Amino acid sequence: MIILNPDLKCSMDIIGVGLIKISNLNIGGELNVIFQKGIGYQLIQKIFDLNRMKILERKTGVLIDLINDYTTYLHYFDNNNEIIVIIYLDKKESILKFSKFYECSMKLNKMICSNVSFTEIKKILENDFNIPKSDSVLALLIIGTAGHLFFSKIKSNKEKFARSDVQISGFISALLSFTKELIGQEPGIRLKQINFGNQQIYLTLKNDVIFAYLVEKEQISKIDKKNMELVSDEFLYKYSEKVNLSAFKGDISQFRKFEKIVDNYFTF
Repeated sequence: MIILNPDLKCSMDIIGVGLIKISNLNIGGELNVIFQKGIGYQLIQKIFDLNRMKILERKTGVLIDLINDYTTYLHYFDNNNEIIVIIYLDKKESILKFSKFYECSMKLNKMICSNVSFTEIKKILENDFNIPKSDSVLALLIIGTAGHLFFSKIKSNKEKFARSDVQISGFISALLSFTKELIGQEPGIRLKQINFGNQQIYLTLKNDVIFAYLVEKEQISKIDKKNMELVSDEFLYKYSEKVNLSAFKGDISQFRKFEKIVDNYFTF
């Protein structure tokens, strides 16, 4: 296993981290997300769009900005007709971490220039950066508006809920078919809740896919909401074509690998 530096100790708690490659610099730059954890694809695109001109003009440098109540640190490097960008997303008051971010970026860029594979680099990023997880979610159902249950993950102590997940999915889908205006599909996440005994089901609808979260508390935290948005963002990024009504043929095994991504954000 490759270690960044025994004295560097890059392992740290952070809101999110991303590694992107920009190619086709002569036509405005084409974005390729190599790795992301705790930063949604939409937010990465937004960060890039806001800083595109500076990055393409300078090719190497550092940018610090505030976005969506967080501080973003961008370190970018010229790499043979491409630009490598490392994004750190953290709390506003985390400015003291800058030197550590900078050292990590320099080491990562050195590895990239030394032709270390992106597979190895992704392993390092996955292992060394810890993002906050939510522990308040008892169950997650990802449902098509036609009632298909694409994916579910349920805490082991919710056996009754687990036995009825297909029926509950159908109920939620039918309910939303009559009350779609309560949810909306505008960019971002807009949560609505349904009382479910002494628990709540929080719902969001994006691109005709329903994301339902069973929680015990009425008020969810900022991290809960952020992680819910990340799960929907990553699911649609990976599977938007496969969950299309004309393309979906009933095979849900293709979504099983999504459990690893869910585990990045929720503790079941």
